Amino acid sequence: MTKIYADTNVLRYFGIAFAQRDLAKKLQGHLLLSPIAVMELISQIGADGADEAFAAVHALLRVYNPAGTGMLPWADDFFRISLFHLPPAKDTITPALNNAIVNVLNAEKAQDLTDEAKEMRTLLDESKEEATKNFSAVLASWRAEGPLSEAEDKAIFARSIARQAGFDETKVDADFVVKSLDAYYIFEHGRMQLGAQHVNYNVAKHSNDVWDAELLIYLADPTLHLLTSDRGFRRVEKSHQANRVHIVDAACLKEAECASAVLHNILGL
Repeated sequence: MTKIYADTNVLRYFGIAFAQRDLAKKLQGHLLLSPIAVMELISQIGADGADEAFAAVHALLRVYNPAGTGMLPWADDFFRISLFHLPPAKDTITPALNNAIVNVLNAEKAQDLTDEAKEMRTLLDESKEEATKNFSAVLASWRAEGPLSEAEDKAIFARSIARQAGFDETKVDADFVVKSLDAYYIFEHGRMQLGAQHVNYNVAKHSNDVWDAELLIYLADPTLHLLTSDRGFRRVEKSHQANRVHIVDAACLKEAECASAVLHNILGL
């Protein structure tokens, strides 16, 4: 069954569209949550626009089915399950995320949630910093030695995914991994090429690309579709998975009828 997941901005737009009404039940059952998007949304309660982020979390109950909506796995577990058929590893972050959601839903105002917002921001910043360091190291190698052949590049990419999943790197099928993660691979390869071509490319200033890239990994599941208003995802338009990346104007997603029509069209209902 076709399922839709969204980025953080779309969750905020839904908070506006469905501030006073529920999304149709038949649509709610087709929606999934991305852990990164939810974590980022909660972290925004401690920043500018805190009230809108707070309202968006509360609107989740009107957009998503509390009993039937699932949270997508974290990246490493998604790789383990979807690509290598391994059981999920012990999850230490989702319990903290679920607890934060409950605390937000039980709070009366955004100002009561300073601790939850800080906790989510810390987790996000730690993950982003690690990913930025890894990208910077590979980029430095590209600049020093020049780009690798396509085969070598794909092999390194596939081994990095296997390593993240805890799978034996010597047994990984590079072609299978790259094909499964085609949009993600194209997005990351494009970032690398851009950084290598521009000496003044500042990796830190483009660190938000880390989360954009992570959203693309779920397209390895052919039943999943990504909903976003970020035109930066046009960078994967040549991917065979691009037809499952739906870029919709923010104005539409802030209006209940238009947002509902978009979901209907994606789902073919």
